[in-house]
Amino acid sequence: MAKIILVASGKGGAGKSTVSALLGEAFAFGKSRTLIIELDSGLRGLDVALGVTENIVFDMGDIIRGSCGIRDAVIDCPFCEGLSLIPAAAKPVAVTGETIRRISDEMGGDFEYIILDCPAGIGEIPENAAGCADFGLVVATPDPSSIRGARSTGILLSSAGVPEIRLVIERCPQKAKNLAPIKNLDEIIDGSEIRLIAVIWEDPSTRNAVDFGKPLDGTSPNYETFRALKERIRGKNIPLGFK
Repeated sequence: MAKIILVASGKGGAGKSTVSALLGEAFAFGKSRTLIIELDSGLRGLDVALGVTENIVFDMGDIIRGSCGIRDAVIDCPFCEGLSLIPAAAKPVAVTGETIRRISDEMGGDFEYIILDCPAGIGEIPENAAGCADFGLVVATPDPSSIRGARSTGILLSSAGVPEIRLVIERCPQKAKNLAPIKNLDEIIDGSEIRLIAVIWEDPSTRNAVDFGKPLDGTSPNYETFRALKERIRGKNIPLGFK
């Protein structure tokens, strides 16, 4: 069965969907079939990041309403073989833990990894998804309110029983002086009270990839970062080294 990875953030705009898309890409390019289930009803965006907007026929809302089968809503990414998406509902809809589990169970035999892209915040959907997850990634930016939100999210996931929870720092400037008012990365880690697993650098080519639905350029400073993140989730001991 697939390993289920939950991606969450305490505050909107932290880069959670970017992490979901590019982590899924890293897994798939590494020959591991990966399904992303987008749970942010009414605010979907992963269809853009994966270049499948024109191919959407059914979405999560249709699955919940019984308008289609689960497999009918799965869309393959055109530029990354082995990466697929179930897009979020176009309009807000309740996504229960039972629904998430049902989809994961049915699709778990077809994929090695399932990524649950949760809406921001500590509401009902992240809590429901946490009950199905084997691994949790909490995404935060170098911002005091984002760090505070990450800590609350980590507490929620831990209370829901997620076995492993790690911190991803997103949109991090490569020059330490640009972190202000944050002094250093340790302040983010200590404030979130979550063990660090990756730092995603602020980088125009990364933003360009998800905005225009294309693979991350190999020259991006984040290209190897996502591949290292993939391996750490698999259990490999890859040191966190920063340029």
